[in-house]
Amino acid sequence: MVVGSLLYFALYNVENFKRLQIFIIVTQIVAMATYIIFPTRQDLRPTEFARDNFLTDCVGFLYSFDTNTGVCPSLHCAYSIGIASVWFKEKSASVSLKVFILIFVVLVCLSTMFIKQHSAVDFFASLPVCLLAEVIACGSYWKGKIKS
Repeated sequence: MVVGSLLYFALYNVENFKRLQIFIIVTQIVAMATYIIFPTRQDLRPTEFARDNFLTDCVGFLYSFDTNTGVCPSLHCAYSIGIASVWFKEKSASVSLKVFILIFVVLVCLSTMFIKQHSAVDFFASLPVCLLAEVIACGSYWKGKIKS
């Protein structure tokens, strides 16, 4: 979703491309600074799975390269919220596309908790980071909305 959104906006709406890039950069900087100053990890992941099937193999593969450190705030959730924020500002996007984006973002945020990449605390910690990024990346957009 990140690559597809950036590609679309780079080709069709440079202003939204810049907004999304700034949103991603701000959330990345804040999260990395937080991870360095306050190292976090979560130990929710199982050491072995009760069943052996394709989906548990997929989750096991994900665990093999995605460590359980540097988890709070959740960048998965922050990036997803940023993508939704910029798509919701896209005038050419249909209502059905915006609904799809909203559903996608909710599923990404929930799935990171269900497969134990993040906890609910990590999700909620990403919200103020997203608010900061929204103000920095889209402040002029909101100023225009408030004045009109």
